[in-house]
Order: sequence, then C-alpha cells, then structure tokens
Amino acid sequence: MDFYAYQAAARKQSRLFVLLFITVLACVVLALDAVAFTVLDARDGARYAASGVQEYTSPGIGPLDYARRHPDTALGISLLILAVIGIASAFKSLELQGGGAVVARSVGGARVEADTADPALRRLRNIIEEMAIAAGVPVPEVYVLEQEPAINAFAAGQTPANAAITVTRGALDQLTRDELQGVIGHEFSHIVNGDMRLNVQLMGAIFGLLVIAVAGRMMFYFAPRGGDRDRRGGGMGWVGAGLAIMALGYIGLTAGRILQAAVSRQRERLADGSAVQFTRSTDGLKGALMKIAASEYGSHFVAADAEQVAHMLFAPGLARIFATHPPLLARIRELDPQFDPAEIERLAARSVPAGQGDDESRKEHVAAATVGAASVTVPGSATYARALVLALLASRDPAVRQAQGQLLAQRLGPADFEAINAAGAQAGSLSPMQRLPTLLTLFPSLRRLPRAERQKLAVLVQDLVHLHPGIEVFEFCLGLLLGTLLTDEMAAQAPHGNLTLAQAAPSVHALFATLARCGSSDETEIRAAYDAGIRGLLAQPAPYATYDDWPQRTSDALGRLESLRPQDKQKLIEGLGRTVAADGRLAVEEDELLRTTCALLHCPMPQL
Repeated sequence: MDFYAYQAAARKQSRLFVLLFITVLACVVLALDAVAFTVLDARDGARYAASGVQEYTSPGIGPLDYARRHPDTALGISLLILAVIGIASAFKSLELQGGGAVVARSVGGARVEADTADPALRRLRNIIEEMAIAAGVPVPEVYVLEQEPAINAFAAGQTPANAAITVTRGALDQLTRDELQGVIGHEFSHIVNGDMRLNVQLMGAIFGLLVIAVAGRMMFYFAPRGGDRDRRGGGMGWVGAGLAIMALGYIGLTAGRILQAAVSRQRERLADGSAVQFTRSTDGLKGALMKIAASEYGSHFVAADAEQVAHMLFAPGLARIFATHPPLLARIRELDPQFDPAEIERLAARSVPAGQGDDESRKEHVAAATVGAASVTVPGSATYARALVLALLASRDPAVRQAQGQLLAQRLGPADFEAINAAGAQAGSLSPMQRLPTLLTLFPSLRRLPRAERQKLAVLVQDLVHLHPGIEVFEFCLGLLLGTLLTDEMAAQAPHGNLTLAQAAPSVHALFATLARCGSSDETEIRAAYDAGIRGLLAQPAPYATYDDWPQRTSDALGRLESLRPQDKQKLIEGLGRTVAADGRLAVEEDELLRTTCALLHCPMPQL
C-alpha cells in the first residue's frame, strides 16, 4: 500500500469538501440578505405609497435596489447575520475547548489511570504510550466506554496536547493486540493530522446554521398575523420572512451536514493510510475492520449517545442518512486489494477471540521508533509530574545545580521544593534515552494543572534551561517541547501550512547542521551525515557550516518548518533519518533532537 499517495489523495478531497462547505455558508448568508432586503424593500414601498411619493418606483430587482439605496443598512444586516453564525459557532467551539476528556466524559467514558490493574486496560495504555512515543506526540488521556459491547474508538480534543482517546469495552475484549494497535494508530492519525480541530470547526459552523434555522422558526411562530394582508410589509410579510429564513437555515444545515459527512469520510481514509505509517503493517487495521463486519454488535453504540461524536468514531456508531465513514468493505479493500469477502463469513461463523491473552506477545511494530526509549510508569499526580519535569533538568555540574536549587526555592513553596527532591531519585534512575519519552507520558497528568500553573511551569523551565551558558541538547529539547506543547493546548493551530522546502532552505540547513553535530565529534563524520540527509532534499543545498548560536538558530528553524506542506514534512523527516543513520549509530542527542522535531512538526518518527 502506497500510504503516502493514499494520504495525499485524501487531503486533496478534504480540501475540496471544506471549500464547498465554505461556499454553502456564503450562499446561505447571501440568501438571508436577499430575504431581509426584500422585506425591508417592501416596507419602504408600502410607506412611500401611503404618503403619495411617486419616485420610489424602480425597474430593478428589489433586494439589490434596497442595498443600493441603503448601503449602510445592507452592510449592517450582512454583518449581523455573519455575527449570529460566528457567535453561535464560537459558542459551540468553546464548549469543546476543554479538551478530549470533556467529550469522552460526556458520552460516559471512564478514565483509565496509569496504575490500573485490569490486564485489558493495562494493555490499552501500553499500546497508546508506545504509539505516542512513535508518533512524537504527548500521551493522550485514555478513556473506556464500559457499557459498549461494540468495537469502536474515537479521538477528541483540539490539539495533540489536550487530546483523549476513548475505546469501547467491546474493542478491548474482541481485538488482538495487533488489531487494537491498528485502531489506535488510526486514532493517532486524527491527532497528528489536525482532524480533531477540523471537526470542532465544522461542528461550530453546523451549529451556527442551526441557530439561523431556529431563529427563523421563532420569527415564523411569533410574527404578528394582523395588518393589511395585501401589503408585503405588513404582519404577513414578517411571517413569510420567518418561513423563508427557517427554510434557508434548514437547507443550509442539511447541505452542511452532507459536506461534513463527506469531509469525515475523506479524513477516515487519511487516518487508515496514516495508521499503516504508524504501525508499519496493514494486518492489524484490516483485522479490526473484519471483526466489526463479522461481530454481532458491529460498531454501533447501544448505551451512549453517539450523535455528538459520530464524525470522530473509528467506525459508524449509529445509522445515519449521511454516511460519515466509507463502507467497511471499501476500507478493507483499500488496505488489501486481494481481499475476499468470504473471509468475513468464515470469521462470523466462529467465535471472535478475546484479545487479553495476546498481551504477553508484545509484538513491537513500533520498535524502530521506540528502541531504547521505553516509557516509565510514574504516579498520576499532577504535582508529582511537575516535580519530575523539574527534577529532570538537574545539572550534573554541582555549581549549576546549586544555582538551580536557589532559583527553585525562590519560585516555589517548601512543599513543591520537597516534591522535586523526592522525584530526583526517579529522574536519576532514567537512562538518557528514556528522558524525553517520559516527558511525553507525563502530559496526561500535567494537563490537570490549572492553566496558570502550566504557564508558570513553562516559564520556570525556560529560566532553568538558560540559567547557565553552554545549554545541552536535552535541556534545549525539553524546554522547547514543553513550552510549545503547553502553548499548543491553549491556542489550537493548524498542524501544517503551505511552505515549500525551497522557501525554507535556510531553516533546513540550520536543522540538518545541528542534527549532524549531535551524532559525532569528528568533522569528517559530521559533514558526511549532513550531506547524506540533505542530498536530494533541495535543488542546490548549501555546504555544511557550523555556528555557535545553535539553540536560537535551531529554535527559529523549527518554528519556520512547522508551516511546511505535509508532503515536504515527509521528505524532511526522511532526510533527517538518513542523517541519523549515516554512521550506523544512534546517539542520545540525535534521538532527542529528532524526537523533538517530529513532535513540533506533527510527524511520526521515521523508521531508522
């Protein structure tokens, strides 16, 4: 399966449907303008006729004539309509800004703690932590729908930093580890590709159209029925206007839902392709889809209200007029063109095996991305997570460590300072390869800190990092990663842009130069690694050059490269992988910078 081409086709179709969705919104606004202008034009005509003024008569089209005669009023009405839709959309979006955990709890999800003793839940957390490390994103919060026997899952949230993944009990009980990993890989695609943010925006716009329809219905019901029925500007005119606004609102709502479902189908295709990228295999995802087709319950919810999360689900959660997912057989055939539908009948004829017994096998499809970087279980307390982050920054230089202690004592209370000292033992026991993956696993706990506390933590980390000259790669990566992810959570951004590699050439050179120096101290090896990675990436790559202010240059470069097109990010990450692999060794600093780059650019770790 050429999943890169598969993803590119899905993105292209998604952009088309989003453009059509915006066109529908614009048409609804123009149609509502026409209704409002027609009513006001009729009112003016009736008033002028009653006063005997003859100059009002005009051969033009009523709404356009009204807009021409009263441009200020026409503009104000247009802005008012846009404001109603915009405010309603913003209100709905704000409801969902609490993160994926809010959505998960709204449908009855129960949070899975890090220290759970349930083997199935433990297996689920293991898979999600592994996939997060492989994808280079913070570990999302984990929820389970205990009352749902069907096989399904969804990811919710506006950014990778406040995401949550929810899985049904049926998926835990019926899927093998490989199959569950395929489902989780699909959900991680929604996180990395910005589908959650797009879902929130579309849901907000749909709600705005619904508000217009409801406003028209209220106008229709409460408009006065008295007055001269022969006058278009009388009471019956407002009844007609209410009916027209209600009709336009529902027409726009229906068209919006059709396009929303079309966008959802394309993003599901994209997620299937990305799941293959994350897991390096089509078998697990294919097996999960086959079991849904063969299962008694399928993927439909029986207890929770699936309507509000229908567009986020792994497979259809309820019967709908407008399908939010491609047909199961079509999805399976795109993964395996040689698929025989008779396999589903044979699978349905025998009992579907439970997945828990597979836990011991621990098949590592993401081993290439997580080699040497196994996560470490830490207590789920937000206070302990913050203490461990700060303890990880403790310098090996006694003088610097003393200065860090003085700064922490000034900024924090005695209890917090003591917690950092207590976390120091675990921080010291971590191997260098475990430090950044551990940071990613801490995010579910860090998210529970109040926003003000998270902001203070980001500032404190930066101050500790820059407390002494000669910043280390790990300090640079931890400070940048933590600060950026906390900012991502507070201000959702599009995960990709339209920048090309050629337009970002200086930033590309800076990043490759820094990464090459992380892997060796030998100038010949450094130049060879730089050339191996950047060759073929740019038409005329600049020769390797070193510089002293690498932290600032690299930070600026990563900020610029975040706006690359998805296909250019793919090429960039593959080139970085070639630089790392040039000497056949994986240095700690290389792993840290590569992992940080993938996290900030919303890309999975390359296969090394």
